[in-house]
Amino acid sequence: MSTTVTEPASSSIVGLSLRAEPPAASSLSDLETKGYTVVSGVLSKDRAQHYVDELYAWLESFGLGFKSNDRSTWHVANVPQFEKGGLFFRHGVAHEQFVWDLRSEPAVIDAFAKIWGTDELIVSYDTVNVSLPYPKEEMDESRTKPWPHVDQSPLRTFKHCIQGIVNLYENGPLDGGLVVLDGSLPLFAEYFACHDAPDGGWPQADWFRHSEETLQWFYDRGCKWVKVEAQPGDLILWDSRTIHYGDAARGDRPRMAAYVCYKPAKDISSEMLALKRDCFAEYSGTTHDPLNFRVANAKTRS
Repeated sequence: MSTTVTEPASSSIVGLSLRAEPPAASSLSDLETKGYTVVSGVLSKDRAQHYVDELYAWLESFGLGFKSNDRSTWHVANVPQFEKGGLFFRHGVAHEQFVWDLRSEPAVIDAFAKIWGTDELIVSYDTVNVSLPYPKEEMDESRTKPWPHVDQSPLRTFKHCIQGIVNLYENGPLDGGLVVLDGSLPLFAEYFACHDAPDGGWPQADWFRHSEETLQWFYDRGCKWVKVEAQPGDLILWDSRTIHYGDAARGDRPRMAAYVCYKPAKDISSEMLALKRDCFAEYSGTTHDPLNFRVANAKTRS
């Protein structure tokens, strides 16, 4: 796993057949101890390029002026609306065929089957990320400022969710992507135990945003920011208790990726399963947790 130390600047249940080689034990050991890891080569380079081509074709299909082979057209105004560096929550992208194809890749599924000890999994309707190296003047602070957070309630201190990114394009220190606070996972429970909860208590929702003030407690204990690097076809995994954020592309290469998350299907409630079926029928995306999710901005292509 390559890393760079940096400063923060149809049915919704899929039956699975495990056919690929399981991930190396050392990769999943890192996930348990460090809170993040990279599983190398879950897709071939050619397969990763296939999904890059699909993502470019999807952007071009809106007819806004973007052309993947003409960098003079790489402007924010020439692509559909996105958040941060390149998160697309709208336009039904979570249910494009190529996104479902990617979620169904055997080696991607195998990694999560190894984590949870079952191949009866349910997947989230999460999104894609295309972070292009747009002109700097088009990327205001709301798109580029770090947003350090955890995706787990302070009231849940156990392993609850493992998030994933299928990386599709070479991703180095300046290419945007996952930045983690190395060393923060083992301190998750301790931080909330030794700090006073705000009025109303710690949030039950699986989200907590950290400020520079709260991060100082982690810095004092030796935690450092690390930009996770990956090759085309690698799977990045991280524990939702690990402090992290997604950085915008700052070099001259695009970031191309898809978010994946699977959990044991037996654990979903009947109410959430019914909502998940509605989301599927309506082409709505969801947040990353396949069991306890919110409906993301949905289905229009405008």
